[in-house]
Amino acid sequence: MTIFIGKDKETALQKATKYFAVGREQLQIKELQTARRGFLGIGKRPAKLEVTLKSKQVQKKQKQAEKSVTNSPSPKPAVVDQPVQQELTAEEQAQQQMAENHQRNLNIMKKAVGGLQQYLNDIYQQLGIEIRPEIRIIRAHYCEVDLVAENTGQVVGYHGRRINAVEQLGAAYLNYHGIRDVDLMLDSDHYRDKRRTTLNKIMERSITQVIASNQAVFLDPMPARERKYLHKLAEKEHRVRTYSHGREPFRSIVIAPQN
Repeated sequence: MTIFIGKDKETALQKATKYFAVGREQLQIKELQTARRGFLGIGKRPAKLEVTLKSKQVQKKQKQAEKSVTNSPSPKPAVVDQPVQQELTAEEQAQQQMAENHQRNLNIMKKAVGGLQQYLNDIYQQLGIEIRPEIRIIRAHYCEVDLVAENTGQVVGYHGRRINAVEQLGAAYLNYHGIRDVDLMLDSDHYRDKRRTTLNKIMERSITQVIASNQAVFLDPMPARERKYLHKLAEKEHRVRTYSHGREPFRSIVIAPQN
């Protein structure tokens, strides 16, 4: 079994026939990935074929089968008794539909993840950074990817700006491939856990400042996931309230007195 990659299926097939030095009819071909041109770099991917050489016995049987099909009359279709299907209630039908939709979305996500890994790798290569994307969690609308690298600081960037920007590009890639309302999280060397610890300290200091001064505190712009986390932290303190201010990508959290 050998895998051949080309800009399209025809190119990959030419590589396979040249490698095995045989005609295409003597090859067992399985298409692993279809080629796509993409748009602005999003969705671009090569064709990928899994090719094996048919044994002489298989080729002989194939020729005999072709001759028998040509010489023999077409068989009459067999009559198959259709099984009796039990009618489902409206609630059962809804649950079945939800399960089918979930499985379909999960299959779409699994199919797109391979291209996402290559897309993330290409982005960092353009920046001169070597990474190895590893999938941590994959669900129908959620994917968590760990960007393994020697220099985590280069992957994350100043205050996480680089990894957050690439995360938005990755989410756009998945959305382009048919995954709606996708939540993509990129991480590197547990940066997200460290960041949550920092956010806890920021919220603690800000709440103390708001209560002491009775004045609102404006935090720096943050991604939606971090703002949501801070909103939840603030719910534990009844003397303050929080709201988001500004437009993406400069939307930030405001912590204000409750009154």
